[in-house]
Amino acid sequence: MFSNEQLQALIEGRIVGDKFPYNTNNEQEIEAHIRRLFYRINRIPNLVCEAEWNHFGSGYASFIEFFCYRKEDVTVVEEKYGFQEIKTNGIIIDICRLAPVAIMGEDDRYKKVCIETKEVVGGLYGTILDGSNRLVLNEKFKLIAEQLKQALKEFKYELLEDEKLKQPLSIQTKIPTIYRKPKEYLVMDAIFYWED
Repeated sequence: MFSNEQLQALIEGRIVGDKFPYNTNNEQEIEAHIRRLFYRINRIPNLVCEAEWNHFGSGYASFIEFFCYRKEDVTVVEEKYGFQEIKTNGIIIDICRLAPVAIMGEDDRYKKVCIETKEVVGGLYGTILDGSNRLVLNEKFKLIAEQLKQALKEFKYELLEDEKLKQPLSIQTKIPTIYRKPKEYLVMDAIFYWED
C-alpha cells in the first residue's frame, strides 16, 4: 500500500502518488479532480451526494468526505414542537487529498429541522475514522456501493482494504489527528486525519 517513508510524508501533509493529478503536486488540480468525481457521483440515478470541502469548518483534514444516500433512506424519526428529527442512512466516502486513495463505510446521520422554515437547527453524524466497524456496508447498499466503486475506479482512486488500514502504525511519529492517541495509531490515521 504505502512504504513507511510515504506514510511519514502523508502525515507531514506532502502529496504522494504517480497518478494524475497527484503527480502534479498541485493542490488546486487535485481538488478540481475530486470535484469532478463528486459531480460524476451526483449523476448516479436516485443518489444524493453531499461533500465536506472546508476541513469540517476548522483545522486541516487530509481528506474530503462525501456522504451518499438515496431519498428512500431518509426517514422522519420524530415530529414535535414544530421540529422534525430526520434520520439518513448512507455511505461515507473519504477521498484523500494527498494520495489517490479512498475508504468507504456506512453512517446514520440525524438532523433537526424547523418544520415552518425548513432551517436545520441541529445535527449529529459520525465518521468512518473513529471505529473500524464503520468500514463495513449493509447488504442493502450493495448496488449503490458497486456504482460508487465504479466511479472511484474511473477517476483512478484505489479503495483501500479494511484489514490493511486497521494494522498498527509501525513508525514512531506524531499525527495531527483527533481520532486516536499516539500509542493507538493505525495505518489509516497516517492517511486520513483531521487536525481541529
